[in-house]
Amino acid sequence: KQWYQRRVAITAGGDAGLASLGNNPNFRNISISECKQVTDVGIQKMCSKLLLLETFDISYCANVTDYALKFLAFSCRELVRLNLSGCHQLTDMSVSYVSGGCHYISHLNISNIPSLTDKALRFLRHGCRLLQRLDVRSCPRITYSPIERLENAKCVVQHSIDLKEMKLSPILPLSLTHRRPISTGYGIFPIPNHAY
Repeated sequence: KQWYQRRVAITAGGDAGLASLGNNPNFRNISISECKQVTDVGIQKMCSKLLLLETFDISYCANVTDYALKFLAFSCRELVRLNLSGCHQLTDMSVSYVSGGCHYISHLNISNIPSLTDKALRFLRHGCRLLQRLDVRSCPRITYSPIERLENAKCVVQHSIDLKEMKLSPILPLSLTHRRPISTGYGIFPIPNHAY
């Protein structure tokens, strides 16, 4: 019985069903993954009463925007695990709100959100010092540099960046006696005049 008081998953019911959860402040873990009827309004009503929420999964809720995350982050400050994967309307501002309000976050999934950039990871590095696991797979605008900084801070980061493509181009030998192209095995490159 106690388990049901603390954990719940919603697959239908939309904003009304989500708002009704606020009537039981004992809930700590809630999943509304792929609940397409949920909007910012339902999340706002729920968060206003579930201030002790620890785990929240709103992955692939297509109608959730930055506005909902602003209210979530500054109402549910005890959050430890948050899954935002596939919420395509979210931007770097959502991550800014999370890093500003949810300082206990240890597990965060922001994968498959195309609009996220390196700025989102900078927010996390400064605001979520307890972050242990981060998923940024399928975020094409996030580069490896901020990921590396988080990894150096002992955070395990799942990403889909191909490190093989990041290898430096081969250093080309320069000839000081001949003004002609050099063949390096990687193609033929002309030597710039300033090299002489």
